[in-house]
Amino acid sequence: MVAWVFAGSWRSAAGKNSDSPSRPAGSSLDLPNRRTLMSDIIVEKRLPSGRFESHVMIAGDPEKPALILMHGAGPGAHAASNWRHCFPELAKDFFVVAPDMIGFGQSDIPDPLPAHSMTWMGMRVEQVLGLMDHLGIEKAHIVGNSMGGAVTLHLLIEAPERFEKVVLMGPAGAPMNRTPEMARLLSFYADPRLPRYRELISSFVYDPSVVPNFDQIVEDRFRVATNPEVRRVQEVMFESMKTGMDALIVPPSALARMPHEVALVHGRHDRVVPLEASLYLLQHLQRAELTVLDRCGHWAQIQRWDAMLPIMRTHLLKPNGAADA
Repeated sequence: MVAWVFAGSWRSAAGKNSDSPSRPAGSSLDLPNRRTLMSDIIVEKRLPSGRFESHVMIAGDPEKPALILMHGAGPGAHAASNWRHCFPELAKDFFVVAPDMIGFGQSDIPDPLPAHSMTWMGMRVEQVLGLMDHLGIEKAHIVGNSMGGAVTLHLLIEAPERFEKVVLMGPAGAPMNRTPEMARLLSFYADPRLPRYRELISSFVYDPSVVPNFDQIVEDRFRVATNPEVRRVQEVMFESMKTGMDALIVPPSALARMPHEVALVHGRHDRVVPLEASLYLLQHLQRAELTVLDRCGHWAQIQRWDAMLPIMRTHLLKPNGAADA
């Protein structure tokens, strides 16, 4: 059974409400008791995160290692669309925190809207560090998917001491040829119709016919993407990405200074962020290993969770510096 918690009360699968138990000592977050905040409870609420407030999904025992999940930047993307189905398994081993990045979901909207990708990037870096401060997380593992991978790399530049191990999945932040699929993603709002969106999301996966509830995923994300306020923000954001993506590339000199153990995971059939991005990072990071997944496009955590979960557990839970068995 999975229970969802919203702003101080929780609803179980049976639909019964209960008052939220008392806040754990030393925590700034109104969460259920540490002994009951396990993998069968997912909290969603807005929390301070530096100069912005963030909508955040949280699950797991706060006494376990913290794990931050950073989602990608497609139209209609947000933390739940990338990570909801991953929470029950990950929360068995980690205290899992997944924010809607600034400009996405229900997190704060900056005013004025930034016209350059680097401005968005700086806001997201400050957002994550502010959220960690608010939750009392001194150090965390982090997973970044697509644009969330670029945010992760910039966090490692600015605050390397705040992060332990890293997983990057189909990450931006590296030089790559802009694929036709990426070009169509960035131009979605020139023709924001459902058939066009279905074609766009189909390009994210190797085979839509084997993705559970694919049509529902498309419809749910389309509804978010075409919300008038979301559209207003993302039209500006995607214009900034058309001209500013090169500025997000992390140079070899910065990558070489990162001491973190990094697991790179890339879909062999990724048509949005091509494999060359992870090959670049593999070449320049100090301590990185790359796994290429067959029958997998851009969404490894959705299409190949059978492979992703063991990769993440093995990498994140093994002692620092230990070789794989």
